[in-house]
This record gives sequence, C-alpha cells and structure tokens, in this order.
Amino acid sequence: MVRFGLAFAFVLCVGGPTVAFAQSPGQGPPMPLALDLAKVPTGSWADYTMTMGTLPQMKMRMALVAKSPAANTIETSVEGGMMAGKGKMVMQMTLAPGTEGTVKKMVMQLGAGDPMDMPVELSGGKPFTKPNPKTLVGTETIKVTAGSFKTKHYRDKTPQGDKIDFWVSESVPPLGLVKIELEQKNNPQIKGKLMFDLTGSGKDAKPLVTKPAKPFDQAALMQQMMSASGAGAGAGAGAQEVARAAGSPGHGCRAHRGADAEAPRGGAASG
Repeated sequence: MVRFGLAFAFVLCVGGPTVAFAQSPGQGPPMPLALDLAKVPTGSWADYTMTMGTLPQMKMRMALVAKSPAANTIETSVEGGMMAGKGKMVMQMTLAPGTEGTVKKMVMQLGAGDPMDMPVELSGGKPFTKPNPKTLVGTETIKVTAGSFKTKHYRDKTPQGDKIDFWVSESVPPLGLVKIELEQKNNPQIKGKLMFDLTGSGKDAKPLVTKPAKPFDQAALMQQMMSASGAGAGAGAGAQEVARAAGSPGHGCRAHRGADAEAPRGGAASG
C-alpha cells in the first residue's frame, strides 16, 4: 500500500486559509520510489514546483543527504506559496535499507526553529513505495521544466476516485519522480489539478537539518506551528490539530489522516 507524503500534510496544516483542503481524506500527493537508494549517490536532489489548483505555487526539494549500509536519509523541504514568509519546512526521514524502507527516525524543522524529533508513527511506516507494475500505462517521453525525459507512466486512483498519473525515470535520482498529476474532482476545496513538475536536479545536496534534534515536545511543536501559521483561526486550528496528532498518533490532525491515507499500490504519495 502507498502512503501519502507526510511533509505535504504538515504544509497543509500550517498553510493558513487553505487548511480546509487538509480536511479532505486521501488528498495528498503520491511518493513513488522508483530507484534503489543503495545505488543512488549521496547528495542527489531533485527540485519541483508544486501546484494546487489556483493557489500560489510552492517549491519542493527531495534529497538523499546521507546513506550507510544501515540507513538512508531523505530530506523533503518546502517553501514559497502558502509557506511564503514562514520559512522553509524540512522533513528529514531516516529509512531502513531496502526498496521500501521503513522509517527509523523522523525530524521536522520549521523555519528558524530548532529541529525536533517526531513520532515515526506519523509516517505510516512506509512513506515511499515502489510503483505497482499492474498500474503501468506505458513508456512515454514527456517534457517538463527541467527538459525532456523518457519515463514510465503509471495511473491509479485515490480512495475518493480521483485519477492520479505519475511519470518516473531512472535518470532522476533520488526517487525517480518526474511528474505527478492528481485530479481534484472530488475535492470541493481546491479547483484544478494538483501537480508536481520537475524543475532541476543535481548531486551536491547537503543536510538542512544540522543541529541535534530536540526530543518531541507537543506543546513546543504547537507553539512553533502556531507561530509559523501566523494569525487566523483556520491556521491556528490546523497547527493545533497537527500537534495533537503528533502527540497522539492515529488521532487529531485531519491533514495527517488524509495525507497518510492508504491507497492502492503504485501511486494512488513525500513534506
């Protein structure tokens, strides 16, 4: 089963006026893992624009910042759009080796705040999953902002019945992701598609989380997220819900439950 991107769920909770979008289950983007991280060079990164309907675009980077025989560390950072003025949000996940590594450690850093350990239960266990061959549409060459890529195209549906298409390529480490398109027909809060579009890639990424993470503190997390979300009842409610969810996994934040909702294998996710 694919799990939806956790970093994306936290962005939605901090996102102020758009927090209502986070309350729709299963609406997070898929995070397929098309490459074997054991063969991906440390420092590999890929940048994307992330568009949700008519809302301002956000920028996202996925990077493999550390690896060893015992673990791989992926950082997902998001900035701009509804995160503008709130700083960069970084979700660092340390994964067990293997094609579908389980989460061993998870750290979140919001803006200039100190990094904080997060309950690994929030990840759903396996936030990245190999595409399901049964959902393969075919081989296609597509053009994105970063250029033209020969890709494998997969298609699936969310639990709500919205269509998800994603394209992957072995030439785009660390995950292989080139493009995602997710319909929003069954989400009344957002008009238009949710899209990821590759804008660039490289091999010189360094960890953004460099200070030792503080132990998880639910009250401190709530304060950080309330500060990042700024004024506004919707923003405050979203921050409170995600903090409560972290303090009591399986309860609380609707964004977490929606973004981590299980869907059919193969991309039906990240951040």
